[in-house]
Amino acid sequence: MQVGSLIVSGYDCEIFEAGPGRVVRRSRDGRSLEREAAVMRHVRRHGFPAPEIFDADGPDILMEHVDGPSLIQEAVRAPRRAAEYGALLAGLLRTLSAVRSPGWLQAAFGRPGNRLLHLDLHPGNVLLTDDGPRVIDWANAARGTPAVDVACTWLILATATIADPPLAAERADLLGAFLDGVDPVTARPHLRAAAERRRAERDLPAEELAEIDRFLAREAGETSL
Repeated sequence: MQVGSLIVSGYDCEIFEAGPGRVVRRSRDGRSLEREAAVMRHVRRHGFPAPEIFDADGPDILMEHVDGPSLIQEAVRAPRRAAEYGALLAGLLRTLSAVRSPGWLQAAFGRPGNRLLHLDLHPGNVLLTDDGPRVIDWANAARGTPAVDVACTWLILATATIADPPLAAERADLLGAFLDGVDPVTARPHLRAAAERRRAERDLPAEELAEIDRFLAREAGETSL
């Protein structure tokens, strides 16, 4: 696909201008994004707020240009609204839990379930538009039980390094509001698998790795009480 100027370069993809209201998402390593495009088409057909897909060809997806800040950018701008942002994430996962997975997706962590899971639904992957939120980056989508998705988001919210001190000070409110909107009891047994996956997929800083270990130890203690 022909592309225009580079808009942003992410962890494994780049976004380019592609005409009015459109962008091309291109994988940095040349891997095919057609599976990811199919997932986004599927969730949109079921009423979930993902970007519109116009075409997909190998490493390129031609998609809607979603205009708006990420939830993490908005949280840095207005950290005292952290509880509102946590509730928004919980609401998105509740909505997604009603979407059945296409049968061709692999099972998350090899566990049973027939719901579509995002597995990376955190504030950086939610864009805020005038028409409401849009969830991006479906590369890790799988099928399974919604509790697995809750565990993945819970782990990130509890342990990811937050560079902005005012927002870091509001982490407890963000996480508390998220947990109030989901079922942490059913998610807790999946936290260790979520942590193992995150360690394997990302080159995490030592501070975050240590925080994951502390978090898992605390949650194990909660379970034993």
